[in-house]
Amino acid sequence: MEIENWTIKKVLEMGAEMELEGYNMYMEHAEQTEYPGASRLFKKLAADEERHREYFLKGLEDPESIEVRTLEENVPDLKITDRLINVPLDPKADFPQILKFAAQREAATYDFYIQIAGKFEGTKWGKMFHNFALEELKHKKLLEEEYDDITGW
Repeated sequence: MEIENWTIKKVLEMGAEMELEGYNMYMEHAEQTEYPGASRLFKKLAADEERHREYFLKGLEDPESIEVRTLEENVPDLKITDRLINVPLDPKADFPQILKFAAQREAATYDFYIQIAGKFEGTKWGKMFHNFALEELKHKKLLEEEYDDITGW
């Protein structure tokens, strides 16, 4: 994705859109799954995506109101789903397939935010997008841990 000429407004719009897609995906699967643990996990991730979207929308309304918090966490990338084939999510997908798809989506979102953070390196925006990348990597880790638990990867 070519982002060289993107403005902060464009990045915030794209981020809000991506987070809404994530929210909708997690809520849909939270409601459809037969597994109570999966429903709780998906609802937690949906709440995070909704919080991220609200942050971006607030930035669109008033970019100067954005406050950047510091995340000094080292989030390990388990890379469990990295080598698995990335296929579209079938409406009849089972729980492991949903986890794999969601983890790969989180990885793509992580990569996007890292790319944006690099574009705005040395600014509050760069730091903010780096923090969002870490949040997405945390989501990927949670999904991969669940995937590992149920598949014995």
